[in-house]
Amino acid sequence: MTSKHSELLSQMTLDQLTDFLSKGGPGSQDDQMARAEFMRRQTEMQIKAMYAALEAAGAVKATARYVRRNARYMLWSVIVLAASSFLGLVRQFL
Repeated sequence: MTSKHSELLSQMTLDQLTDFLSKGGPGSQDDQMARAEFMRRQTEMQIKAMYAALEAAGAVKATARYVRRNARYMLWSVIVLAASSFLGLVRQFL
């Protein structure tokens, strides 16, 4: 009965589970099973949120690497442009 009952609870929507919990008396087997199902779902969502946060952190690191690389390329292009302008100026006076 327990596994069939918990399978039924796992298929309920959150609203249905809340209604089921409100109908059971405090400390009853139905109450305990419904609370366990709530905790299972909450834990499952926390694990999913943790993985999503880890993926987001990875994306942030990748973006930071790209921005750093792009800034380095821009710095070198400005240095080359300044050197080219300086050499053009020197060439005009010689």
